[in-house]
Amino acid sequence: MTTYTSLYPDVDIPITDVYSFIFDSTHAASTPRRDAVALIDANTGRKVTHGELVHKISALASGLRNNLKLNKWDVVAVFSPNDVEYPVAVHGIAKAGLTSTLINPSYTADEVAYQLKDAGAKIIIASPLLLPVVIPAAAKAGIAKSNIFLLNAEASSGVKSLYELFSSQYLPPVEFTRDELMNRPAYLCYSSGTTGRSKGVETTHYNMVANVTQFVKMLDYTKLRSADEVWTGVLPFYHIYGLNMSVHSAIYMQIPLVVFTKFDLVQFVESIARYRITYSHLVPPILVRLAKDPIVEKYDVSSLRAVMSGAAPLSAEVAHEFGTKLKCEVMNGYGLTESSPLAMFGTPDAPVGSVGRLVPNVQARLVDPDTKKDVPKNQPGELWIRGPMIMKGYHNNPSATAETVDSDGYLHTGDVCIIDDNGYFSIVDRYKELIKYNGLQVPPAELEGYLLTHPDIADAAVISRPDAAAGELPRAYVVRKPNTTVTEQAIVKFIEGKVAQHKRLRGGVVFVTEIPKLASGKILRRVIREMDKELLKKEAGGKAKL
Repeated sequence: MTTYTSLYPDVDIPITDVYSFIFDSTHAASTPRRDAVALIDANTGRKVTHGELVHKISALASGLRNNLKLNKWDVVAVFSPNDVEYPVAVHGIAKAGLTSTLINPSYTADEVAYQLKDAGAKIIIASPLLLPVVIPAAAKAGIAKSNIFLLNAEASSGVKSLYELFSSQYLPPVEFTRDELMNRPAYLCYSSGTTGRSKGVETTHYNMVANVTQFVKMLDYTKLRSADEVWTGVLPFYHIYGLNMSVHSAIYMQIPLVVFTKFDLVQFVESIARYRITYSHLVPPILVRLAKDPIVEKYDVSSLRAVMSGAAPLSAEVAHEFGTKLKCEVMNGYGLTESSPLAMFGTPDAPVGSVGRLVPNVQARLVDPDTKKDVPKNQPGELWIRGPMIMKGYHNNPSATAETVDSDGYLHTGDVCIIDDNGYFSIVDRYKELIKYNGLQVPPAELEGYLLTHPDIADAAVISRPDAAAGELPRAYVVRKPNTTVTEQAIVKFIEGKVAQHKRLRGGVVFVTEIPKLASGKILRRVIREMDKELLKKEAGGKAKL
């Protein structure tokens, strides 16, 4: 066995709950931090101090426990785009000793209902913008309308404001045992893992505290932190990347966070200039926009010193173009929802295309997926990682957990990597089925399930097709039922009505006579991908034969 260990010294990880780690251990309610700005609303310019944030978090935690009589580890769903009140919801739930499940705001009512039921949510905190979705979703999940509360808004459509839940009644600090901190979920973010439908990833208090600690140390080791930091909160807070780096790490480090409801190019560069933003966590599609749009040159973005790209592969060409245009460092990182998420951290001097080195306290193996033997350096193998930030498991899904995390504690990522002689990793392929569109997860099994409900479809398989702008596009291979003539356009429209925008069949539909499968019924996606590569060559005018 060949085990690679982080080249950075191990760090001490406190065994404590997330709220105490972020707010109590850093004296968030005491002067001078109390009066320092924690959050800035990019839409309105409204500023929230650490003192205001702590006050609201405490009022929400008290309301959840004293008014709603929720019990420890009950699940509360948060369904909203980014908002300056989002950290109030997340940290209020944590302070109350409850579990958050964070839902993608672009989900349809069916998708929301699935997550609500799977997570066992009892209460929903939702954006007023999402009332048309959350009300029917709650009904499908068996959650009463009286258990929906609106984030950062007054009551509307018979749904109460979250402010009505706030309580000044004293809530004694929730006590956690060591076992609870290590093994009970503070968060249930949903991920498709390597296969299948979305699953709730059980991120414990210890996992999150560990990963914040690891990330902060990497900023220190790489000298990327300074006294005048201002960060962007543009990544979705429901996603573990935005949740950790923005809602946890920035607040912990007392770095003002400019919160964007969504990415808007003009608003983003205007905010860099206005608030002198220094550092940003982004995804490749945003870097592409910034690198190529000439409007960026109209604004003073000279304060931006560094950008970390994650969630999807970033090409060397885009990184170079972005770095040259904005005159800042561009680094790659690597992680998964299952690793809370950061496992590797890039540095300004990392080789082109590298996702960096292992963060402290992490070990890795590169394994041949067929023989299960370790591969030598500079040879591709599936990445297995182990460390304090690895999830407890998949919620109510022990079989999926056993398939993903082995008895030695290694998470089998499904990503194919190479490590060089200096400890830098590069992602070269992906064994797992998951599709990444604009950094967002698209589970093929979910789309296949919907396709098979169409009355004219006998069988279907979904794969990814490479796309320069979005990374990957979902593409369906479909077998029509006999004597039917359903069209590509009809199937694309059918799926549009079932799923969030990022899951649509933007890669198109291909009609075939059969879907290649093993005798067990498992879809041979590698075979279909090879078929699709040949089609792609033909479309490009090549002479490849099927």
